[in-house]
Amino acid sequence: MTKRKILRIGLMAAVATLLVGAYTVGHAWWGKLDRTEEVITDASELSWDDLVPADFEPPENPLAEMTREQIDKLFDGSEESNQELARLEEEMSYAPTVAALDGQKVKIPGYVVPLEFDGQTELSEFLLVPYYGACIHTPPPPANQVLHAKPESIIKVENTYDPVYAIGVIRTQTTTTELAETGYTLEIEQVVPYEAPE
Repeated sequence: MTKRKILRIGLMAAVATLLVGAYTVGHAWWGKLDRTEEVITDASELSWDDLVPADFEPPENPLAEMTREQIDKLFDGSEESNQELARLEEEMSYAPTVAALDGQKVKIPGYVVPLEFDGQTELSEFLLVPYYGACIHTPPPPANQVLHAKPESIIKVENTYDPVYAIGVIRTQTTTTELAETGYTLEIEQVVPYEAPE
C-alpha cells in the first residue's frame, strides 16, 4: 500500500471518527482476569489526556471542511497534490510526549492490541490503546496515544474486547511496530480488570 493510500485511509478514518465517535474505556469491564489478585497501589493513575503535553494543540482534521471535489483533487496524483499530502501527513503525525512522565510508575486504563500470540491467548508484548478497535479496525491513534506494553512475564488474555488497567513503569520511548508507532513504552508489572469509577 502506498504512503498516499495510507494517508487517505487515515484522513478518511478521522472524518468517520468525528461522525460516529469512539468506543472508549468505561463501557465494560474485564471478566477473564483473576479478580482476587492484590492490585499494586503505589502507582499514579493516568488518563490518556495526561500523555499529551498541556500546551499541545493537535491540528484540526483537514478533511472536515473540504468538499468531495476538494478531497478528490487532493488525491489526484499530481505533484502539487502529493506535496500537499506530504505536508498534511507530517502535520497530522506530530504527537509529542510528556518528558516528565519518564520513569514513573503508573496505572492507566486501556484496550489490549496483541502483537504476538501463543495459542491466541498468551502475550509477551502488546499495544495498549484508549479505545477498542484502534490499530486493527481503524488506523492507529497518534503515537502519544499508543503504549508499547512489555510484561515482566507472559500474560494470558482471553478477551480483548474489554478494558484493563495496565500498571508499570512508563518510558518516553518511541517504538515502531507493524501496527503502529508508539510514543511510550510501559514496563508492565501487572494487568488487572478495569472497573468503572463509582
